Amino acid sequence: MNNSSTLDRRTCWGMFLLCMATLMYELVLTRIFSVLMWYHFASMAISLALFGLGAAALTIALAPRWFPLERGALIAARWSALFAVGVALFFGLFVLFRLYPQFGFTVLSFFHQPHYQPFQQGPGATSVPAGMLPALAALYLVTAFPFYCSGLAVTLLLTRHLRDINRLYCWDLLGAGAGCLAIIAVLNLVGGITAILVIAALGLAAAALFLPADAPRGRRAGLWLVLAVLTAAGIGNYVADYAEIRFARGRYEPGMIWSGWNSFSRVAVYPSQGQEQERAWGLSRSYRGPIPEQLGMVIDDSGYTTLFRRDDERFREFFRANVISLAYALRPGAAALAIGPGGGKDVLVALAADAARVTAVELNSLIAEAVNERFAAFSGELYRDPRVRLVVDEGRSFVRRSSETFDVIQASAVFGRMAPAAGAFTLSENNLYTVEAFRDYWERLSDDGILSVSRFIFERETLRLVSLGLELLKEKGVEDPAAHLVVIRERGLANFMLKRSPFTTEELSFLREEARAREYDLVFMPDARDGDSHYHRLIASQGSDAFYREFPFDIRPVSDDRPFFYYMLKPEDFLRLLTFPEQSPFEDRAILTLRNLLVVVTGLVLVCLLLPLALLRGRELRTPGTAPRLLYFACLGLGFMLIEIGLLRRFTVFLGPPIYALAVVLFALLVFAGIGSLLAARCGPGAERRMLLRLLPALILLSLVYVAVLPPVLTSWLTLPLLLRCVLAVVLLAPLGLILGMPLPLGMRAFHPTPAAVPWSWGINSATSVFGAIFAAVLSMNFGFTLTLLAGVGVYLVGLAAVWWYRPG
Repeated sequence: MNNSSTLDRRTCWGMFLLCMATLMYELVLTRIFSVLMWYHFASMAISLALFGLGAAALTIALAPRWFPLERGALIAARWSALFAVGVALFFGLFVLFRLYPQFGFTVLSFFHQPHYQPFQQGPGATSVPAGMLPALAALYLVTAFPFYCSGLAVTLLLTRHLRDINRLYCWDLLGAGAGCLAIIAVLNLVGGITAILVIAALGLAAAALFLPADAPRGRRAGLWLVLAVLTAAGIGNYVADYAEIRFARGRYEPGMIWSGWNSFSRVAVYPSQGQEQERAWGLSRSYRGPIPEQLGMVIDDSGYTTLFRRDDERFREFFRANVISLAYALRPGAAALAIGPGGGKDVLVALAADAARVTAVELNSLIAEAVNERFAAFSGELYRDPRVRLVVDEGRSFVRRSSETFDVIQASAVFGRMAPAAGAFTLSENNLYTVEAFRDYWERLSDDGILSVSRFIFERETLRLVSLGLELLKEKGVEDPAAHLVVIRERGLANFMLKRSPFTTEELSFLREEARAREYDLVFMPDARDGDSHYHRLIASQGSDAFYREFPFDIRPVSDDRPFFYYMLKPEDFLRLLTFPEQSPFEDRAILTLRNLLVVVTGLVLVCLLLPLALLRGRELRTPGTAPRLLYFACLGLGFMLIEIGLLRRFTVFLGPPIYALAVVLFALLVFAGIGSLLAARCGPGAERRMLLRLLPALILLSLVYVAVLPPVLTSWLTLPLLLRCVLAVVLLAPLGLILGMPLPLGMRAFHPTPAAVPWSWGINSATSVFGAIFAAVLSMNFGFTLTLLAGVGVYLVGLAAVWWYRPG
């Protein structure tokens, strides 16, 4: 080998901090984009990471003379410092938005539907106005620049220390794993905007560690000066919020009353518009009484709930005159469970209908803080009412662990379209609305209990609720499923009710009279089955395969293996989108974004693969071992992401709040992969290929064991305390993580007798990793997580074939 550079401890710690900061930057971008844009644009962070890291690896591969290995430490320090400066510039963008909100509004307007009506129907514009292109390009480049800088430093250091790549790659993965935990703490402590400056400071610390001991004092002094400026800016923003985001649902809100961040959301409260107060979803058209004062509460960009001024006597009829109160009218004095009550509407409805007790399960502690603390005088400390028990937990996880029974279980328009905290485009998977979830609710209902779920009827979501109900009733051996189902709507909001016992004649008569008095529309009633609507035909078919095949959208019941409740395209229709039809329905715009990302990322992966070949005029391809080398590192990047994302979703219900699944699964996989990389260093020179031919089959077999064993094991342990579940998750993932960390450093040594081609291999691995995140989303949405895991196994099989194909010179 040409490389004899000694790997010292400062370089290892510098790699740790730089990779930690890079991963934190990608995750904080996802969080911030979730606040500023529609939830599905948050995954633009993936393309930013790819653009930066891929361009960096290509730069070194095509212009190695610009990056002499003997000066690698100094160059890495320089680019790490530029990483910090680039992250700080992103912070400066928010200062600019605060000073010139019209500029921010103009830049962000493309990422929202005109007039900010998230449930408007009809085609949505998908083109970018020409006048906005410079601003959007600038936004993209400013946010991608830090990834480019980090990618240059990491690629250069791995190339320079090829002999010790096992140790250095271990520190890389340990830093990324630490970043998974650190970003949670940082977001909880200082919020998303100030977190940007914390990340910049970590980049500066990495630069200081990379800087050679004989570097001029002026350079170290410069790093300290920049760090002091960042610290002052961070303290100032933490105290004064001078760069805090003042946008909510695409609008600039100068009168924003309060906002707070945690690890998975930004919650903001602002005065409701008069029109928003008068057009409450589900409110009877016949209601003429007083309207309570309201405050709007937005979670990220799209999740919306309402705080109501508490006055039980004055506004009692307001809450009773809502379509979501029907279940309580049938069950006076009910013991109720409200899943995702948000600002408290579901709880107020239950109390107005004289529920005896209400258990409110709210995932977001910031919402509970707003209701009980920040706006306690306004809300009357609703969640401290003696009849109300507040539980801060994920609803499905709570239901699985609970032994209580309830007369009414209610989930009213619980908004599941949350941006993926992991940066992987999951397109609104929601474990509250699956066959297994309905099975859990059924077990917690009393003998005559009612499950009441409200959704917006024009988005076809209520049809899927009916299909879930039919599937559950078939599982339970119910002879007449239709007798257990009722669907009633008030304009756009439908209330789906599933009763454990058949609805009685008296109950149906009461519902008809209530619907007549309140001017509700009867969508489906068990005693009127002769209609020709989609609902009547679906229920008459009892959810038959023939009906689902003929229906233009995929409304089949979804499972925990494929929990994409909102995704209703059939696989062939998604493939048709790749032909770029001129128009698509508005509600499919998220899918168009995913399609565009898939196409763009595929193109960039091909660039990483083909551009060096084109510039080198094919010389490299004719070099023995090049083709299997490229195939091998492409398989490592793609296979790792397919398995990682498949496992991440497996643990979501098991660990409760999604952020715990993210932190525990990524931390365990990355940290143990780092340890695995270190253990792989024991493989002697020249023995790497033989080791890979044994290691990859073991990885494949272990992955197949996880596919078969994990679901029943996780289900049996679900009632254990959270801390113990986290420990068990780490223990379960440790063996796979250890093996996943070995193939890359062993491959680097086996396929690279000299460091010259390392940047190209690293770039392909990075590009296919990010492609894998998007491809995993496409596979999961259409075929489920089990197939995604099996696809990862298949990719590693191809990687094994590449090792077999390769013959060292």
